[in-house]
Amino acid sequence: MTRLFPLLFLFFSGCLFSQLKFDTLSHRRYKTTITPAILVGYHYAGDAKDNTETFRASQMHIIELVVGRIIDYGGNHGAAKVYYAGSDFIINNRHGFFMAPKIGVSSSAGISMGAEVQFQTNFQKVIPRAMPYLGFGGSGGKLTVGYNFRLLKAENFPINTLQIGLTMPIKRFKEKS
Repeated sequence: MTRLFPLLFLFFSGCLFSQLKFDTLSHRRYKTTITPAILVGYHYAGDAKDNTETFRASQMHIIELVVGRIIDYGGNHGAAKVYYAGSDFIINNRHGFFMAPKIGVSSSAGISMGAEVQFQTNFQKVIPRAMPYLGFGGSGGKLTVGYNFRLLKAENFPINTLQIGLTMPIKRFKEKS
């Protein structure tokens, strides 16, 4: 329980003292910008298991391509929030190629946290998964560690127990205020 206290403290302090549209401690107002963007990422999952979780299905290399809406909050302690939709393209040594269309949200102010829902498919079956993640990030980019949870009991795709990834915006479009 004592190890859980610092994580709970960080989570609740982030919820209670989140970034506003303007910094209340400063006499100047800071601008909030909303920009559509294309984000690209690479993720690696080293320990993939099948639904019986009795053998290793080998490594997964995941290329992420998403379109997102980045909301940057200015201020002395800037933050960003990203809503995105896109797809993961997954190459697995044992099961070949499959993809995972997904939607998600992340927020970052030095520490990044978020979640996404994926629909992994090999074009014959579709398996829904939920993946919360935690890491470091800012201004739309993030370095995260996540875990895929199954949303169905029976499935025969490998499930990666730990996923490490880096995502960055490569193209930002015209800014809206």
